[in-house]
Amino acid sequence: MDYGKIRVLMLGWEFPPIVTGGLGPACYGLAKALAGFTDLKIILPKSDLNFKMRKVNILGLNHFTFDPIGNELFLADYRTFLATEFLTHELNNQLAELRVPYYSYDISGFEAISLFNESDSYGINVIRKVQAYAEVVEKLADTIDFDLIHAHDWITYPAGIKLKEKTGKPLLVHVHSLETDRANPDVRNQVYFIEKNGLEAADHILPVSEYTKHSIINYYGINPDKISPVYNAIEAAHVYKIQRTDGQKWVLFLGRITRQKGPEFLFETIVKLSRRMTNVKFYIAGSGDLAEDLKIKVANAGLNDAVVFTGFINRQKIEELLASADAYFMPSVSEPFGLSALEAAQFNVPCVISKQSGVNEVLFNVLKADCWDTNKLSDYLYGVLNYAGLRDTMVRLTANDIRNISWDNSAREVLKSYKRMVPQVDVV
Repeated sequence: MDYGKIRVLMLGWEFPPIVTGGLGPACYGLAKALAGFTDLKIILPKSDLNFKMRKVNILGLNHFTFDPIGNELFLADYRTFLATEFLTHELNNQLAELRVPYYSYDISGFEAISLFNESDSYGINVIRKVQAYAEVVEKLADTIDFDLIHAHDWITYPAGIKLKEKTGKPLLVHVHSLETDRANPDVRNQVYFIEKNGLEAADHILPVSEYTKHSIINYYGINPDKISPVYNAIEAAHVYKIQRTDGQKWVLFLGRITRQKGPEFLFETIVKLSRRMTNVKFYIAGSGDLAEDLKIKVANAGLNDAVVFTGFINRQKIEELLASADAYFMPSVSEPFGLSALEAAQFNVPCVISKQSGVNEVLFNVLKADCWDTNKLSDYLYGVLNYAGLRDTMVRLTANDIRNISWDNSAREVLKSYKRMVPQVDVV
């Protein structure tokens, strides 16, 4: 091969500014760090044309239309997907129309485009969206040159498998979360088997922690030799502190209110800590299927004054809460990584987290307990909120922990996997 950079086709589902959880920021941070060392193209079910990255072409399927006369997916100007660096004078003078033949017995072109334009990229019909994404990505592959496929999480695995079978190119799957985390270790539903098929088809697997690696081995029966953990990281941020004079002690919970995040143990900890401290206030930032249940429990316990439910909030509000909080709390039942804990540490907020998480492999100076040990978790929060020496020491030492955590370091590990999978191409 006579080109220098490895050509990576990345399959993603969330990407800024269209995000609902940690998957989007993680994919963005890694893509940004990889951009200088690879020829990187990303296919998403939905993208924002106003969001651009340096040296990365982002293709959103929601911008296509379907031409039933020619049975083609149609794009009036494919240059809207290109990074500025690739818009040459010659390219600007070319016809920019793109037509891709599309035939499917299962999902029509009209339905596929409609699915990609729904407001919720997940929703109750997420399996149908995953199928549509796989069908369309397979057709688009004929127009894209690439050396390997990098697929993020189960929603892109069927597409990755189709591309591997069609092209023979190696498949790398990146595991940010597992159904055994989201549901329970014994679950064997449709999503589980989609994950298992992707993990078995993959030439190499990148979980976000050793914790997740062990889950892949134990619950999916995958050979550990093809698994290499790569930790998540965080973007540089403007860190500031909001000085409050309300006399309260704020504890921040940030994440989806689902079984995986431990709302049962969050509630038990709220009850136990509120008995010891009348000035503690829990800020619960996020939404989820167990949000209403948690609100009812809080109300029935007479603790409405001790808890604030913010619902889903944007990045600016998240940073305002991080700048205001006295402690961060993550009682997750099974957390592959836990990016929000890194963000809290970045804002110099002392963290109390469960041992059932990947982030505790990189944050050595936070307080950790089993998710079900709410006595210890409430004791830890009490200590952080009431003893300045403990708090200051944790903040100082954790600052050293996060100094070595960066997307550049993560990208270096990913590039090692690329090199093993496509040894004939130089990787810088």
